[in-house]
Amino acid sequence: MAGLKRWRPGRGGWDRAAAAHLHRRAAFGATPAELDKALALGVDGAIDALLDRDAHEPALLGSARHLLGAGDEEVLASWWFALILAGGAPLRERATLIWHGHFATSNAKVRDVRLMHAQNELFRERGLGDFRELLHAVARDPAMLKWLDGDENRRGAPNENFARELMELFALGRGAYGERDVQEAARAFTGWGTDRRAARFRPENHDPGPKVVLGRRDVKSAEDAVDAVIAHPACARHVAARLLRELVAPEPEPAWIEATAETLLGAKWSIRATIEAILRSELFFSRDVRRARIAAPVELIACAARGLSAELAPLTAAREAARMRQALFLPPSVKGWDGEAAWADAGAWVARHNLLVSLADACDVTAFEDEPARRAVERLAPDLAGTAFERALSSSLARAHADEGSRDASREAVARTALALVVTAPEYHLY
Repeated sequence: MAGLKRWRPGRGGWDRAAAAHLHRRAAFGATPAELDKALALGVDGAIDALLDRDAHEPALLGSARHLLGAGDEEVLASWWFALILAGGAPLRERATLIWHGHFATSNAKVRDVRLMHAQNELFRERGLGDFRELLHAVARDPAMLKWLDGDENRRGAPNENFARELMELFALGRGAYGERDVQEAARAFTGWGTDRRAARFRPENHDPGPKVVLGRRDVKSAEDAVDAVIAHPACARHVAARLLRELVAPEPEPAWIEATAETLLGAKWSIRATIEAILRSELFFSRDVRRARIAAPVELIACAARGLSAELAPLTAAREAARMRQALFLPPSVKGWDGEAAWADAGAWVARHNLLVSLADACDVTAFEDEPARRAVERLAPDLAGTAFERALSSSLARAHADEGSRDASREAVARTALALVVTAPEYHLY
């Protein structure tokens, strides 16, 4: 498939399955009413509407400041889940989660929820802006400075942690730099640390001598080192690959990466413009990339709750995500979460199953009482309708009808069984 060619669906191409795919990847799912609206708007109108929904209810957004005194990352995670479930700025929150996993920072070491909240706000504010500005801001973020030992990075004894992760994980990838580049960049970052909850530069701890980073010989400061990284050809490709893994497929093809990197550079590093180009592309809507990712816990919980229009307390959502191995503000390492198959280990799978069953049980099933299996598939997994999954579901539901009928169960009970069968099927976990 060539590049990021714009998708122009033929007759019937823009259907409920395509709309559901868009909202799974670019947001955190959609309510049935939101999917109805997206269908009526057409693909371009639906994407425009998604991009335009970019404001949270102010009281909800600002409520974090009343919670930070508790010093508990679980409380902070529940506040973030409240934003996600409310759906006020879906693409912005999606980007915030992407960068939380990319610039993975854990409160297990930072030990300050105010700094973690400030970093979260940084990702929310700049996560759809200029990537160059985002990377410079991350290099000065107090939580990141604590996480990667900025306070230990001093003249004469440079600490290489941030310089190494900047190149290996954040901006370039392995093979694009050498050990000497890491060492020289670490010297450029000497002197930067924290003072209480602010970043602070201490000139007496900075190595002012000349450094050579990635072939650039005029590097003197931390800003120069970051600029040298951004100027490297691998940087745009690395960022492009991350966006494609999150929005398209876990193993993007080289041609997709090159096309997306060109788009990023052509958009002057605008993350929003690049994501928009991805969302409007033939690649994004191609059949091969739909249901190509295993849903991360936060995605699964939010999409299921919104798709079922089920009430779910944000604190419950945060705790369930942690049980499924994705505790917000506590990524397991600087690499973030491994994702994909790691989400499906035995313990996590039990937690996923139990939570989805409870959501199905809490759902208002009135709309599903007539032909519940077919209606459930159409509403909750439209791109699985007509497949072997739907046939297996119908067979299972027939057995459920027989079992429930022997106990004189209500139509409502049977409808709930249909919903549970949909959301606990392995195929439903593919996003």
